[in-house]
Amino acid sequence: MDSRVRPEFAQRIVAIDEAIATRCAHLHIPDRRNEADALIAATAVVHGLVVVTRNTQDFQGTGVILVDPWRS
Repeated sequence: MDSRVRPEFAQRIVAIDEAIATRCAHLHIPDRRNEADALIAATAVVHGLVVVTRNTQDFQGTGVILVDPWRS
């Protein structure tokens, strides 16, 4: 994986930093969200990214811009 996949995606990997971790923690209060969904949402909010997913329900109320390519 490290020799083939990581170099292919190197420019598209966003590290989880303090800003993302803090935003993620705020998404858990008072709503206990799935950790992976909270990290995705926090990363998108902090970096101004769009979340493209069929599972839009889990991201409602997080502040992210959502696109469901199956409905668009």
